[in-house]
Amino acid sequence: MNLIKIPTQKILIPNYIIDCIKKIDWMESDEESLTFYEDDFILILYGARGSTAYSGPDHFRYGSNTTSYQIWSPKLPPEILYLGDGGSGILEIDKAVISKLFANKVNPFTASQTEISKYIKSVINTYTHYHYDHLHMGSPLAALFHTNNIPKQIIGGDNPKSQFQKAFKRPAFPRDFGEIQAAYSFYEITDPRASVLIFTPNGEFRIMSISDFKSYLNSENPQIKHNKAFYNIEDCIVVKCYPADHPDPCISYRYENYNSKGEVTMAITIMTDHEIRETDDRNSYFIEHINNSDVVYFDGQYTNQNFIPGFGHGRVEIIGKTAANLDIKNVLIGHHDPKRKDDEIDEMVNISRENYDKAYQELNNPDKPKTRIAAAADRMMIFIPSRQRKRKGIVFGRMNLEKGNEITKDDIGPQSSVISLYKSFA
Repeated sequence: MNLIKIPTQKILIPNYIIDCIKKIDWMESDEESLTFYEDDFILILYGARGSTAYSGPDHFRYGSNTTSYQIWSPKLPPEILYLGDGGSGILEIDKAVISKLFANKVNPFTASQTEISKYIKSVINTYTHYHYDHLHMGSPLAALFHTNNIPKQIIGGDNPKSQFQKAFKRPAFPRDFGEIQAAYSFYEITDPRASVLIFTPNGEFRIMSISDFKSYLNSENPQIKHNKAFYNIEDCIVVKCYPADHPDPCISYRYENYNSKGEVTMAITIMTDHEIRETDDRNSYFIEHINNSDVVYFDGQYTNQNFIPGFGHGRVEIIGKTAANLDIKNVLIGHHDPKRKDDEIDEMVNISRENYDKAYQELNNPDKPKTRIAAAADRMMIFIPSRQRKRKGIVFGRMNLEKGNEITKDDIGPQSSVISLYKSFA
């Protein structure tokens, strides 16, 4: 597998994350570049709250922003920004990219598309659903979504074009979508359970049926055909879909790397806004979507005590039990209730761990690897190194407020235990 050296100026992630990646002792870097294996994979969470953004003195450690995240892979074009959802957290990556443009003396509102494309060619934005905390609170306020010289490709269920027309509409919003729609293309996922999204190494993507995808995998040298070209499966990012249990249509996305034999080498599953059930770990579709994930982001807004059925949000007790019964390496609990204090989120994690331990003991299988359970946080980075690195662990980084814009590493426990440098789990 090839090593890829990428100038940091071309990497569309916040500079404070770039600086901290350089601190990882097994990363090859210099002042102007980072060197990756093709299968390295990074997920950045920009918002971990649900329902609405809510700040205060008890919300520092886990943050205040609503759902938005970014995936980054060295096998994908660095000039394309791959985002998930558009809650208030999207303003963090929007600020980072716009600042990079201005630092290079490129005004995204007046420069030509040719000038801008030297740094960013397009935004590919997948949506789980379109509730206010996942769309209206962020994307309509992001500069990237208002410039006509940066193409936006929006992917989601339930007629995404119609949803954007509703979000950018007077009098609830001071600009109608018709003023900027020329920069947008929309792609609808009509049947999540039967759909797969493929990000190709040339920056394009294809939505195909799961049956067609499995046919590709069954070939001797799996390749994906798109626009009369063929791409090796190991050079693509595969995104599988699953219909989450939520009052309005909602999609869970599973991001995968493959090797040349068509075997999964890495998986991250985003399962926000899913009302997890006691029976989910016996649901064959759910198991296939979740199992063998390196990281699963679960919606854990409730405990059994304050659970409101029908709102489409999860309970930490069931998350713990589910993690014990399935093969998941790491669990992040997110979509925190907006008013829940940092210490209360710590307690939510403890409840989930206690239920996990009980279910794990009942399995009576000491050889089964244990799952790590932690809380998601704003500006949290999850770095899954390529198997070529022969690393056992995953790097989790989060903000250290005492050091300002420096992400540091802890053992995904309370923020008070943060130390000053990254380490990977042993």
